[in-house]
Amino acid sequence: MIAPKSASFAIAFIMMVQIAQAFMVVPPNAAGVPPLIEQVRVVPSVVDLSSAPVVSSSNVFISQIMLAATDANNKAPAAKSTNVAPGSGVSITDIHYDGIVPKTEADEYVIISNGSNNAPVDVSGYYIYVATTGTQGPTFYFPKGSTIKPSSSVRIYTNEMHKETGGYSYGSGKALWNNKGGLAVLKDSNGKKLGEYKYKPAQ
Repeated sequence: MIAPKSASFAIAFIMMVQIAQAFMVVPPNAAGVPPLIEQVRVVPSVVDLSSAPVVSSSNVFISQIMLAATDANNKAPAAKSTNVAPGSGVSITDIHYDGIVPKTEADEYVIISNGSNNAPVDVSGYYIYVATTGTQGPTFYFPKGSTIKPSSSVRIYTNEMHKETGGYSYGSGKALWNNKGGLAVLKDSNGKKLGEYKYKPAQ
């Protein structure tokens, strides 16, 4: 026969064991858990950024400069003109400075050419003058309605008229172009310089 104090102690011990079992954590696949059910643990993916390149504002700025330079190099260069008035296509191409006509050399002439292959040029008001002394000397003005056909040229004689070459003349009673060398200047009707032609005798 158990003494009353011993019986109370035994009952208290049994209750503590039952309480402990009630709070016990049962590990996966333990008794009471169906063997075919697996507990899946979802682990969020973590990206390791320790090896990723660091992009700074200075790197971005340098990249933009390099890209702009590459684009600029890939573009075709802009066309340049040797004329002061781009696109005119008109220039002095030769000067026959040593005429054979005695004293007056009336057969001297200047050649003015249209370098365009597909468009005539209206040269009304254009003028060409002798500039050998550094100032504007004898001057010829193209009359109104004067045109030069594409890839063609005209002559301006010192004192002769030749319709087959345009029929233009300075109308000067004396030679204009120095046989030792000189300079001619061509300007358009607005006074813009289209070009000049410097010549000298062959050595």
